[in-house]
Amino acid sequence: MKFSSDKDINLYTKHLVRDGWRFKQGKKHGKLLAPGSQGIVVVPSTPSKRRSLQEMVSTVSRIKRRR
Repeated sequence: MKFSSDKDINLYTKHLVRDGWRFKQGKKHGKLLAPGSQGIVVVPSTPSKRRSLQEMVSTVSRIKRRR
């Protein structure tokens, strides 16, 4: 399944899905749901910023620290 047009975001999302995160497709953006309903991360399907991956990684690490 293709999560994003950016190859790095796509690869990172695949790793998270393998680790137990759930992916939910939206109209413009997908959502990653953390295991145990701890939080939600927005996955940009066509990112326009360079920092999209960095922001996504920091949000995931913030959610993981809360557990």
